[in-house]
Amino acid sequence: MLSTTVRIVIIIAMLAIVSVVLIVWLVNTSSGLQIPNIELVNGVIIPQIGLGTYQIQDEATAKRIIGEAIDVGYRHIDTAYHYQNEKFIGDKLKDLFDRNVINRDDVFVTTKVWNTFHRKDSVIRGLNESLQALGLKQVDLALIHFPMAFKEDTGEYIPVDSNGLTLDLNVDIYETWQGMEQAYHRGMARSIGVSNFNISQLQHIIKNGFVKPLVNQVEIHPYLTQEPLVDFCHQHNIVVVAYSPIAKANQTLFNEPVLKEIAAKHEKTVAQVIMKWLVQRNIVVIPKTTKKERLIENFNIFDFQLTDTEMRQISGLNKDYRITRFTNARNNPNYPYEWPLASK
Repeated sequence: MLSTTVRIVIIIAMLAIVSVVLIVWLVNTSSGLQIPNIELVNGVIIPQIGLGTYQIQDEATAKRIIGEAIDVGYRHIDTAYHYQNEKFIGDKLKDLFDRNVINRDDVFVTTKVWNTFHRKDSVIRGLNESLQALGLKQVDLALIHFPMAFKEDTGEYIPVDSNGLTLDLNVDIYETWQGMEQAYHRGMARSIGVSNFNISQLQHIIKNGFVKPLVNQVEIHPYLTQEPLVDFCHQHNIVVVAYSPIAKANQTLFNEPVLKEIAAKHEKTVAQVIMKWLVQRNIVVIPKTTKKERLIENFNIFDFQLTDTEMRQISGLNKDYRITRFTNARNNPNYPYEWPLASK
């Protein structure tokens, strides 16, 4: 028989193991619950923090960062046909599904139909290519990437003429939207929306479409606050998703005294303050990174609150400074930005 001392040691060891398991479970559970969601009009739930993957075209990097993002707690992955990384992302997600790390229903996947698939009959073809690359039967959100239509079947993502200007097609955005509606009704996407659309372009679709855009993904950061566009979207129950939330790590922005002061007050980084400012505006934010420490930093913004004064101070930094201008498409009939400033 075991001595009393040995029994006590065994019991203590068992209790320690149970405690560790319980702590790990609680940490995982709390991390999963700390990210707020926004409900789209059709009832689909979108996590308010996601991982942007633009310009992550190296296979090893793409797979690594997706795995690390899921490990940290991200459940929202944003990609696009034009990003040329859907196959890598899809392969990594399949690996995670196969190993029961997560289930398909646990992760929200967004993709975007590119400018060379804007004819009504081409939209389905373009979205099918994305689904095949991702290895999915359905995405959670499909967006029209830009309102501009480019010449199809040239073999180029951005076909251009001898002057470097885009080879355009004059396709009404409503025709493209009809293709998106078809994809939605076929079950290729749980929800549909647009990206880089201005107010008048949204109005055109709302007026003519059977299905209202559920999302508009646009560039938003403290130097481009987009209040009129965001207000219009919210008034029409269109969820706003912000890309380039820290203006591609613009160092002038990062050194703004008001942002540094607010960050110091809350013991946070400037990037965290900016993303909190977006989240408190009821905007979904999809910061892009290839570094795990940034994944964690961007995720850790739900333990503090900005005051109304701080929110106004950050919004007061607006300069109508736009990073994504797509200037070689400026002659396209559906170019969404003002020219020459391309600032609104």
